[in-house]
Amino acid sequence: MPKVLSVDPSRCTGCHRCEMWCSLTKYDEINPFRSNIYVIRREPAVDVPMVCIQCGLCIDVCSRNALKRVRKTGAVVVDAELCTGCGICVKVCPYGVLRVDAETGVAAKCDLCGGSPACAAHCPHEAIRYVDASKAAAKRRETWAVALAAKNRA
Repeated sequence: MPKVLSVDPSRCTGCHRCEMWCSLTKYDEINPFRSNIYVIRREPAVDVPMVCIQCGLCIDVCSRNALKRVRKTGAVVVDAELCTGCGICVKVCPYGVLRVDAETGVAAKCDLCGGSPACAAHCPHEAIRYVDASKAAAKRRETWAVALAAKNRA
């Protein structure tokens, strides 16, 4: 069964450790501007980790074939040798988690750290977890059902 990143915003405290570990793992520096995961703050104090869901829309728009899916992990990865940094993939990303790295000029995105995502491994509150895709789907259904029920009661 493939694994995916699963986010539970109710568990996120906004500590940004996921961003720090991502940039440290990928770029050997603690720099949230070079992270491939983003924590978005929605007032009044709701923090939401934004992660790539590896949907693959970016693969289809890359004219250089610089984006490919790794069969073992299911992650979409960037081939830095082929990427020109044109940014078309950034424009098509529905979650805004793709970027062109300012230092390398190459597209940058989550590659699931080769199957051991640093963001999930170091999240102290398990707001980000690396789980079987079926478990993540079940959790999303439950979250939507709870949200809809709360909305209907209001």
